[in-house]
Amino acid sequence: MTRSLLAISVLATVPSAVAPLPSRKAPEISRLEDGRTVERQLSRGDDHQYRLTLTSGDCLRIAVEQRGIDVAVQLRDPAGNVIADIDDEVRPRGEEHVDLVADVSGVFTIAIAASPVAMAIGGYAIRIDGRQQATADDRQLQNSRRFRTIAASREAAGRYEEARPLLEHALSLSERARGLQDADVAMVLFDLAENALETRDDARARTLIQRAIGIYEQSFGLDHPYTAMARARLAAIEQRAGNGPKSEALLQQSMAIIERELGTDHLWYVRCLTTQANLRIAAHDPEKAEALQLQIIAILERIQNTNTIQYAVALHNLGEAYLAKHDNQRAEDLLQRSLVVTEAIEGPDSYRVSTKLQNLALIARDEKDYPKALDYNTRALSIRERILGGEHADIAPLLNNLGVIYHVTGDDTRALPLFFRSLEIREKTVSPYHTGMLNTVSNIARTFAAAGDLGEAIAFERRAADIVEKQLTLNLAVGSEREKLAFVRGNAARTDQTISLHLKQAPRDPRAASLAALVVLQRKGRVLDAMTDMFETLRQRDANPHDSTLFDQLRRITAELAKTALSADVPAEPDEQQRTIAVLETQREQLEAALSVHSAEFRADTQPVTVETVQSAIPEDAALLEYTVFRPFDPRAERNAEAFGPPHYAAYVVRRQGSPVGVDLGETAAIDRAIKDLRSSLRTPASADVKARANRLYETVLAPLRAAIGTATHLVISPDGALNLVPFEALADERGAYLIEQYETSYVTSGRDLLRMQVGHQTINPPVIVADPFFGEPTNKTATRAMYFAPLGATGLEAQAIKQLFSDATLMLGSEATKEKLQQVNAPAILHIASHGFFLEDTGGGDAQAAAAANPLLRSGLVLAGANQPQHGSNAGILTALEASGLDLWGTKLVTLSACDTGVGEIRNGEGVYGLRRAFLLAGAETVVMNLWPVSDYVARDLMVTYYAGLHAGLGRGEALRNAKLAIMHGRHRQHPYFWAGVIASGEWANLDGER
Repeated sequence: MTRSLLAISVLATVPSAVAPLPSRKAPEISRLEDGRTVERQLSRGDDHQYRLTLTSGDCLRIAVEQRGIDVAVQLRDPAGNVIADIDDEVRPRGEEHVDLVADVSGVFTIAIAASPVAMAIGGYAIRIDGRQQATADDRQLQNSRRFRTIAASREAAGRYEEARPLLEHALSLSERARGLQDADVAMVLFDLAENALETRDDARARTLIQRAIGIYEQSFGLDHPYTAMARARLAAIEQRAGNGPKSEALLQQSMAIIERELGTDHLWYVRCLTTQANLRIAAHDPEKAEALQLQIIAILERIQNTNTIQYAVALHNLGEAYLAKHDNQRAEDLLQRSLVVTEAIEGPDSYRVSTKLQNLALIARDEKDYPKALDYNTRALSIRERILGGEHADIAPLLNNLGVIYHVTGDDTRALPLFFRSLEIREKTVSPYHTGMLNTVSNIARTFAAAGDLGEAIAFERRAADIVEKQLTLNLAVGSEREKLAFVRGNAARTDQTISLHLKQAPRDPRAASLAALVVLQRKGRVLDAMTDMFETLRQRDANPHDSTLFDQLRRITAELAKTALSADVPAEPDEQQRTIAVLETQREQLEAALSVHSAEFRADTQPVTVETVQSAIPEDAALLEYTVFRPFDPRAERNAEAFGPPHYAAYVVRRQGSPVGVDLGETAAIDRAIKDLRSSLRTPASADVKARANRLYETVLAPLRAAIGTATHLVISPDGALNLVPFEALADERGAYLIEQYETSYVTSGRDLLRMQVGHQTINPPVIVADPFFGEPTNKTATRAMYFAPLGATGLEAQAIKQLFSDATLMLGSEATKEKLQQVNAPAILHIASHGFFLEDTGGGDAQAAAAANPLLRSGLVLAGANQPQHGSNAGILTALEASGLDLWGTKLVTLSACDTGVGEIRNGEGVYGLRRAFLLAGAETVVMNLWPVSDYVARDLMVTYYAGLHAGLGRGEALRNAKLAIMHGRHRQHPYFWAGVIASGEWANLDGER
């Protein structure tokens, strides 16, 4: 194989071609002779030179065998001019093949040095493989190499436009000499693609890199570093185009190959990490982006690749991560350092300089230094217009940013034309769902809202909402749950702005109300839906063996996480336990991301979520109460940090007919205090103030909605924030009557759940009842858990009573009520678990078990047989919520968690409660019945037996629960809602046959 310019391009556009190698020792000069193999050791800084005499017209074939170190070969003519730099074989083992054509007679030099990325000491062997008279093809290939070498030196100085015709000429020479499908041609194509990326011609870069990939796959196969790196560069192109999911899929496979073949201390791996970090920034995940950039900087420093363009890029990207976290001081310091290095290498007018100026302008604007922001932005725009012209996609963000500066300084007559020019460019050059498009459309909506032009504001806000919905659909199809949550959080401000446009600027406009209701319906609980879809796809479809292996690995990692986090053994090194948990969490996240990518290609299109489709699923007698937490947004504010007020609760009432009605309920702080007060009274049967507190909360969160609720007798409640922990049936109206006496109440994560309920799952397996586990007694005090679990004798009676109603049910009692047996359950029609439940608060210290894991699904669980007798750190008697999410409950109509605190957990606005309730929804249950506080197991038994009697009689899952609660409520000395209100049902309310 002839010389590759792939390596040169990578080193030119990343760091090495612009970075001098570490100071070298005096060259060691030897003669290279036919028939003799020279074997040497080599380390960084060594310079081995071989002299050989050639006659004009000779073609010498030389092989350099790499033995544990990647070498770079340089050819020089008798005058000392560099003919070519060669680093074709990037792996530390393999051969470099060098063809040297003598254009003149004289002494030529072959210089051998360690590749700029080689850190280890290794060896090599060099030999002459043959001499022949040079052919026309040999001369053309050497000329191609010469042009590519010159082009690389121009690119190293940032002169990409000058390099491009040289590379194009090199391509034509290689094609004539080797044909269109040769690997040498692919390498020049790769270099041209890199050049196109540097000059922001992404369309051309895509065409070139795709052609190179095709040749690499044919020449080297799929698992070669060249093929992997070319795919990784295609991933970078997709990332710049806003195609995050496609980029992620390409990058995952490529990184695995490059890591395996080249290791992590390699510039190609750094480039992959850079693309991955850019993806995390685009996905509103600055914490992960920061971690990746710190890893990149550590690698570059370890391989002594500082004072280079790649190092400048890493500093800049780390600065962007801090900018996304609003850490302006650290961001500005990094950007200024990056600017100094970039200007020293590429001059003051390169494209990369404009990116530093663009971000420095954002910092200056955020700090209200508008003259400085204007200066930075104007300079950046001048550079880009000179390099790219006035209609390139990369001009649009600078026009957009200029528009923002003028808007916040009150000059909308200059701002709007800039926004519309930015929009016009983006409409011609990028996807309609590109993040840049969203920014510009949002800014236009904001400007019109500030000016009071509500018609235009609503129109552009709706367009922004459409873009966000498309982005959510694409980005939530891939990635781990943490990454999905980060993306959703990153779009929270967009939701706030849409709700605020309605409730603050246009409260009487039905168009604004419908738009706000739509975005709430589309976005609440979206990550839960995405994760549920992934698990459903993997369970219900015929997964390929690779997916099954990944799924099994996920289960094993989850079990190991639970064992480590809830270990009863006191670790000798607490920090080591934390490190182990962090490693396992990372592995779990990687598996989730891989499974998301694999399942996405099989996922069927879901029914589009619109206000109308949700309304069609609402029964005539029902009203959907969609609660949401939002931050009021002022479109006239100068800074985003000042534009958002303290969070409020809002509610949208949606009936089958008519427009949604939205109400701002007030600040969350005051409402959350009322919720806390009410929960305190509800958990104490002797509290005398429960009805007064229940009425106070009723007047705040439900009375303002009564007019919109109208004649509805069934409330379908989608809570948010701390309202997730409120049993609405226990609210008391102005007459002192509890809501349960007037309404049937159902709970859903989002009104969007009503669409899911229209598609039922077939049930084929009989019920399973788990009760009265034998927890045992501690046998070793040093191994006793922080929690001791007392026996629950009444749960056995509860199980026997339910068994009489459902005779085909399987009972797991006493020592049979084990975690292992529960995990083997396969989609029973009903799963009833009567035991202890728990949720450990994340105190940030103190209780070792609570502090062991930040993941709330590891701090929540059910207690099963043997829980008081842990063996050597085993958690055999504890089923964590994280493990419960891996149960196979697709087709399970009802999961009843007849245990304390199974409905509580960590509240995450917009995503519900992270605990057991989320776990069993992820596992596939249609309906989950749970408890919001502890009650006597005898009271729980009475309520549950009555509930199941109603189910057996054909009542709905919601109606039967309401009847059971009313029966308890009307019993002697049990009127206090402590006895009956703590049990709630989330999900489908139809009967077990699916009939409402």
